[in-house]
Amino acid sequence: MFRLEQVTKRYGALTALDDLSITFAAGTVSAIIGSSGSGKSTLLRLLLGLEWPDSGQILVDDNALARADRLAVRRRIGYVIQEGGLFPHLTARGNLALLPRHLRWPRARIETRARELAALMQLPESVLARYPAELSGGQRQRVAVMRALMTDPPALLLDEPLGALDPLVRYELQESLQQLFASLGKTVLLVTHDLPEAAFLATRLVLMRSGRIVQDGHAADLYERPADEFVRRFVAAQRGPPPLAAPLTPQSQ
Repeated sequence: MFRLEQVTKRYGALTALDDLSITFAAGTVSAIIGSSGSGKSTLLRLLLGLEWPDSGQILVDDNALARADRLAVRRRIGYVIQEGGLFPHLTARGNLALLPRHLRWPRARIETRARELAALMQLPESVLARYPAELSGGQRQRVAVMRALMTDPPALLLDEPLGALDPLVRYELQESLQQLFASLGKTVLLVTHDLPEAAFLATRLVLMRSGRIVQDGHAADLYERPADEFVRRFVAAQRGPPPLAAPLTPQSQ
């Protein structure tokens, strides 16, 4: 569905993407991982037309993205940012209705779709009447995902959607998102710093560094067949729990 061909993007002296070429096939779930400043979020913003490449081209469904097409393309892509990006002066229902109202959906259709997504994301319908400040962090992120899915777009881009959540809520949302991705069959691109999270949610992992792709494959490739020393260090940096002491037995007490 998405293809970047020799794309370079600079911000002054900083090169965010460096002659990058990559394809994301329709219906696949990919995670873009890497350290801060590696170009992950810039890649998503270019696909949305929020930024424009300095050179190279971006293709959506084999059509080169043109500036005049950006709004039409955005309507076909659901976008979720860290902490949700909900408008605080609107209820959850009001946030969900923004794009459908712009597209002149009837009120009944908006309400039906909102209820469908609330059930899909395991949220009680009463949450739809609340304002973002009245929601927990996990509820806000679920509503943000619902808003991205309101018009049933073929693609979903998520930029660190779980980064600000506490571990238990993050775990629960990881479970929900994995089930969601499997059931909807959409093209999904997920940006995260967290390698275990990427391996849990995506079938393809793309590790970036300094605007370039260091390794592209399955989680097992990174863990068992790292492409270079940077990949080894990146994998090793995903710290697990310390060794747990064995419980005392009656004999050792």
